[in-house]
Amino acid sequence: MKKIFISLAAFVAVSLALVSCHNNSVFNVTVEEVAGNGVAAIAWPKDAVITTWDDTKTPAEISFASIMADSSYAVMQLPEGLKTQGVRHFVYPASVYAGEGMVMVPAVQSGVDFPNGMPFYAETSEGNTDLAFKALCGVVRLHLTTPEHLASVQVSSEDTNGFMTGRYGVDNHPFPVLASTQGAAKYVSCEQLQNVDFSAGADLNLYVAPGCFNSFAVTMVTEDGRVCVKNLKEGKYVVVERNSVCTINLGGEEGELVFE
Repeated sequence: MKKIFISLAAFVAVSLALVSCHNNSVFNVTVEEVAGNGVAAIAWPKDAVITTWDDTKTPAEISFASIMADSSYAVMQLPEGLKTQGVRHFVYPASVYAGEGMVMVPAVQSGVDFPNGMPFYAETSEGNTDLAFKALCGVVRLHLTTPEHLASVQVSSEDTNGFMTGRYGVDNHPFPVLASTQGAAKYVSCEQLQNVDFSAGADLNLYVAPGCFNSFAVTMVTEDGRVCVKNLKEGKYVVVERNSVCTINLGGEEGELVFE
């Protein structure tokens, strides 16, 4: 999937003549916001699929009718006969829809395929054909430097006030907020890292529910089962904001990471 990196996704006014009909079921699809501190804009792939639902919480999957050359803008049409009661919601990618009007922030992620899989959300009411997707999560970017061959990396928190992953409802006034957690977890992990070379430093990008964590640990496990755990220093905290990147550097100093 092609990726583009921009500091702000500008709204592009393109004619609905790109599709054969012109009514309330046709939408101009953009990414409205992208932070200037490293969050990547999604570039719509040709096979992109979005899940949509209305107040009845009945889901349907949609593909794009057409996509502009730079992949930052697309036109989408609702399936014929699909009616809307109240607000219509959309989430990308389709796989993060968790049923009953909720989205899933998975506890196991690749970490190396960013921003693929990161949830983006949009909603619209009757008569509005402009659909601007916004990020639901923030990103913990682990920059790890070690000669060890890592099998897995986990970020976790024992903070009683915050969760990192799980099943969430979405409030969207004026921007999307993850709420109403179900099956929430206080960790996110990357597995199957055998092909990642950390010897000169490499990034793992983990998208999590926004929050302020005063308990934060990074657990690294090598292919031969040795473990290194790095805990946040006392009195410190980690803030993960929606649509922003929180970068944590580990292993830059000799002897900083000890595996036992």
